[in-house]
Amino acid sequence: MREYSIGTLMEIGSNLDADLVHQLMSAGHKIALAKDQPVYTQGDVATDVYFLLSGQAKSVLRSRDGGECLLRIHLPHSLMGLTALSTAAVRDAEATIIDEAELIRIDRDQFQSLMASNTSFGLHVVELLANRMSDFHYRVGEFLAQNVEQRLAQTLLSISRSDPECAGENSRSLIRLTHEELASLLGARRPTITAIINRFAADGLIEKNGRAIDVVDRKRLSHLLPNT
Repeated sequence: MREYSIGTLMEIGSNLDADLVHQLMSAGHKIALAKDQPVYTQGDVATDVYFLLSGQAKSVLRSRDGGECLLRIHLPHSLMGLTALSTAAVRDAEATIIDEAELIRIDRDQFQSLMASNTSFGLHVVELLANRMSDFHYRVGEFLAQNVEQRLAQTLLSISRSDPECAGENSRSLIRLTHEELASLLGARRPTITAIINRFAADGLIEKNGRAIDVVDRKRLSHLLPNT
């Protein structure tokens, strides 16, 4: 998967091969979006699938009372908006650009034709959907049963995994979510999140890099999780 899932520590996959990228680009058209611009909104009718060429985006599920749950962070070569393939083609979450990004917008019929003509790509999409379902089930169950410290540790580990497409120091991802965003994500109070982050930093598990968080000791941080 070319994305950071939140519930489970799945490895980040490699970029798609150049021939498949060319096919995806030929099947749709390129759009450019700035930071904080929406790709699509929860509740919209879903007619297109998006292939992220560059930049990052996030998928967020919003509740009726205004709460939000971060589902995943998309990296380059991630597929977004796959609810367009469902019977009830309505967006079940919203997607927003984190960094300036370029995407390929592909009509649902064109995308399905590519899946049918390219068996390996079709299997890739099925595997991606299965992984996302597994991640969601984990979060509904064990992830939500953990205490705030464990949930925060899980989240920091999930969204700081090494990207195989980057080398050296750049392979370690800085976490650029604010304390308020982390609190909203975890269903906790911001002062509680701030206190835990300060404790993690004092214990040498993370470093605060400006407004970003750098996980520097994944092994010790993972020991806070149950069954580790």
